[in-house]
Amino acid sequence: MKSIEHVMLKALLADIPDSIYFKDLEGKFVIVSKAKADKSRTTVEEMIGKTDFDFMPYDEADKARLDDKEVMQSGQSIIDKIEELTRSDGRDEYVSVTKTPWRDEEGNIIGLMGISRDVTKRVEMERNILDMLSIATHDLHGPLVSIEATLKLLIRGSFGIIDESVKTTLQDLFERMKKLSGIVHNYLSKSSIMGMEVLEKIRLDLRQDIIDPVLEEFSQEIEESNIHIDNKLGAIPGYSITIEAHKSWLRVVYRNLISNAIRYGGKGCTIAFGFEDWDTYYKLNVYNNGPSIPLEQREKIFEKFYSNQSTGLGLPICRMLIGKHGGDMWYEDSADGHPNFSFTLPK
Repeated sequence: MKSIEHVMLKALLADIPDSIYFKDLEGKFVIVSKAKADKSRTTVEEMIGKTDFDFMPYDEADKARLDDKEVMQSGQSIIDKIEELTRSDGRDEYVSVTKTPWRDEEGNIIGLMGISRDVTKRVEMERNILDMLSIATHDLHGPLVSIEATLKLLIRGSFGIIDESVKTTLQDLFERMKKLSGIVHNYLSKSSIMGMEVLEKIRLDLRQDIIDPVLEEFSQEIEESNIHIDNKLGAIPGYSITIEAHKSWLRVVYRNLISNAIRYGGKGCTIAFGFEDWDTYYKLNVYNNGPSIPLEQREKIFEKFYSNQSTGLGLPICRMLIGKHGGDMWYEDSADGHPNFSFTLPK
């Protein structure tokens, strides 16, 4: 008599529309779902004992094999990796791929388990949204720069003498316009970086070129909300920290993290910027003493469009940009139980 587990597995493999598969250490299929076989234009029986090289273009199969080896050798999963595939009928599809080690009862890795899902419509929707975002922010950027320049001329008295009260009001408007221009530039960067693969690094001073200018953008909010900036958590030193990075991209990262800290930390909160010097990389963090993020949301916040309080692009883009620098980003509670976003940058 078949066990209930066997019956459930058989039903899962037969009916679920996602591609499910088990591979041995050599990359040979041991178990595959019907959907996996259908998308490979073959049968379940024909796939058993064969590899991706028998059903995919060589370049795609080679990339899949490299990922398989990484999972089996490191013991670490690959989760929701978006890949472009060419099907046997010539169709191009985008799939979300998740792979995790397959272990025996003793915990030894004997292969991997994987699942892939067609996300072509999702990718196309995201691209359409980013295209619209790019157009809107591009059209806004020019007029904002023009208004900012005009305000600066008014403050300098280029159009005639103005009294101090008007000058103070104009200065306040200028600072607000400068912040708005920074926000538009931020979103213009977001809309352009999603599809970029080439990283153009230059030598930068972390404090002078990145942190201080971004803090200046938020100076009014920091002052009005009585926010305290504290460097006690592995304080960023006063001396120059030279890194090689993409200037605009790294500013996007700090701008998003600081903006979130101000928003969710609340009035009177403390924001800290941490720094640790390791052998081959720097570990940095942005902390605030607001409420902790619930455990079940700590990975989801890095998913695109997860947040319903913003565009839902900020943190996913931050993680992607740090990844393009060769680093990683994650959330963890600080020792005192408050939000702490950490990331690494190679030296």
